[in-house]
Amino acid sequence: MTTGVGGRKWAALPLSLAVIALAVVSAASAHAVEPAAVAPLPQQAAARQVEQTELAFAQTVAQVGIGPGFRKYAGPAAVMFLPDPTPAAPYLQTTRSPGQLAWRPQYIGVAPSGDLAFSLGPSLYRAAGKSSGGFYLTIWKRAPDGSWMFALDHGVDMPAAVFEAPPQPLTVIATDPLARPDQSQGLREADASLDADLSNGPSGAYASRLEDEALVVRTNRPVAWGRRRALKLIDDAPAILEAQLLSGAVSADGVLGYAYGKARWQTPAGMQQGYYVRVWRNTGRGWRLLVDHLAER
Repeated sequence: MTTGVGGRKWAALPLSLAVIALAVVSAASAHAVEPAAVAPLPQQAAARQVEQTELAFAQTVAQVGIGPGFRKYAGPAAVMFLPDPTPAAPYLQTTRSPGQLAWRPQYIGVAPSGDLAFSLGPSLYRAAGKSSGGFYLTIWKRAPDGSWMFALDHGVDMPAAVFEAPPQPLTVIATDPLARPDQSQGLREADASLDADLSNGPSGAYASRLEDEALVVRTNRPVAWGRRRALKLIDDAPAILEAQLLSGAVSADGVLGYAYGKARWQTPAGMQQGYYVRVWRNTGRGWRLLVDHLAER
């Protein structure tokens, strides 16, 4: 997450461990939005698989350690935020991450085609007698052999109490389109359009795009689920002044997609920057925003 070596689950590992791994994703991948390709799988079955994969992933990390555990579940082109977007494979080959890491999924969404999914939930890192929390977003792709591997891992710092609170029931977020998906605008164009509209004020830019079940996550602020709460959090958090798409992907059916990029905003301490990850659903009204996950650095 924002101060650590990894996205989701590594929310609060010391930044010094991340410095060795700041090899940013190559320029060749910038602005690409690649399609996923794998045989279809029923949506509810896929959601159960993602939940089971999350639980097995967490158990593996608890048993063998953070680096080896993440290596087992990282896809071949996986990206982690360290804090910059970084290819996971070379970093995980050499990292020696101390401490203990735990997490649990709280929200899961899967493309109707069953090949692309996302999960969010609280995490907790413990080391040297200290604990720090986070709230992760992981993008999953289903491999040709049917297994789920993470394609992207991003985290936002949160108080440890977010994880230590009683677990909430798992929520499966609906991703089915309300009507035939609108093919007139691609994911890249939809994400870039939101970025362009931020200069006119984030509230208006988001208001016309948020789904009713939207999730918005900001550093050290309560997670907002639902359109009304999401818009309030966007109003309360530092206003994003500008953002730039870097990359993303869409599901085989063209219904679910994700995008990530850079963001900048003004604070009393001066201009700050970080990275966003967004999950989009293509509906009969065009692309609508399901998740907006911003790591404020």
